[in-house]
Amino acid sequence: MYHTLPLIFIYCLFFALLAWYKPRWSLGFLIFALPTYLIRFKIGFVPFTLLEAMIWLIFIVWLIQNRQLISQRRLGKTPYTWPIIFLLLIAAISVEVSPNLRGALGIWKAYFLEPIIFFIVFYHTFKKGKDLTPIFWGLGLSALAISVLAIYQKFTGWLIPNPIWQAEATRRVTSFFGYPNAIGLYLGPIVIFYTGYLIKIVEELKKISWQKLLKLIFILAVIGASLLSIFFAVSKGAILGLGFGLFLLGMLAKRWTSILTVSAAGIIMVFILLTPPLKQYLITNATFQGVSGQVRLDMWRESWQMLRDRPLFGAGLAGYQTAMVPYHPAHHIEIFLYPHNLLLNFWSELGLAGLLIFLWIFVKFFSQGWKLLRTNQRLMPLTLMAIMLALIVHGLVDAPYFKNDLAVMFWLWLALMCIVSDGTIKTSGRKI
Repeated sequence: MYHTLPLIFIYCLFFALLAWYKPRWSLGFLIFALPTYLIRFKIGFVPFTLLEAMIWLIFIVWLIQNRQLISQRRLGKTPYTWPIIFLLLIAAISVEVSPNLRGALGIWKAYFLEPIIFFIVFYHTFKKGKDLTPIFWGLGLSALAISVLAIYQKFTGWLIPNPIWQAEATRRVTSFFGYPNAIGLYLGPIVIFYTGYLIKIVEELKKISWQKLLKLIFILAVIGASLLSIFFAVSKGAILGLGFGLFLLGMLAKRWTSILTVSAAGIIMVFILLTPPLKQYLITNATFQGVSGQVRLDMWRESWQMLRDRPLFGAGLAGYQTAMVPYHPAHHIEIFLYPHNLLLNFWSELGLAGLLIFLWIFVKFFSQGWKLLRTNQRLMPLTLMAIMLALIVHGLVDAPYFKNDLAVMFWLWLALMCIVSDGTIKTSGRKI
């Protein structure tokens, strides 16, 4: 590890310079580099990831360049100020009640404090109609990098960590991540985000230019490669969430997209009904009759039993595996890090108050979007609402927040909704 520290230092130095001179592009690069949470090191006895180092660097540079916000007491002023204050307080309490203090402090830092810091910097940097082009490229290039490796793995099995996933007959790709579902959790929201851009650019193709054609090709490449990666990962929760999110976006975006959405949904349903293996596969998974479904049902049942005994505080941050030992008789199945359900995840980690705070955040997010649907700038808020719907649906069977990159991405969607609520945002100088 120590021989890599000089390289990490040089990287951080160049990133700090980028943050100083090009703050918007540094945020775009940070979004591109979200998977760098996999690169880990220590500063003294404190563990860090490269992603965390980038967040702190960009925050420090932003603080130096915006000192007036401190004197004017506007440092943390955002539409989510009160939910943020309560969330950090409840998360701190969850650290105190956790049986794993070191792990809980790490989660508090990486999943709450740092993503919220990112949210504050992003909101203040991009508000007032600033160009979102760096975010467009950051998300797209990140999705392509992950997808290229995932597609290569599908045909070679290279770097897939689990022998069952690696075997050709049961292959599930993982890309840079440690497990297949991480691909769907990461790429699903990006597919919907880029679909919103696809609708926008198709509308603009009435005046064709080579720049628009190149951008259209890039958008289609991101969407196509990401969808292939999700299917190759066999991420059923992501496919389900994508279906709901894209259906919402397609039905409400434009008249022609609603016709296309209904037609596509009808064709898919007829195809499934006329294909017995697909029909049986759908029924098996929808009714949780498969192995994965049965494991989840057992996990949720056991988690509910634990939470009935600990309704107020849950298990505490990083405490789920320890708290679940008395409630887990099936010793041949491991106790997972989280109960793979959005409500149970928040309740277990943050207690009942933490769950209520996140429900508050979701309600506030959708109320912001609903108000904006009646304006001329409806495509971006509708896209963001579709992303959050997909996240919630996927979250019925997985953990779409408790991971370094996913936590930052969650607060990215909140920041974008706040920015579009404040006024018109732009991409490449054009209103969206």
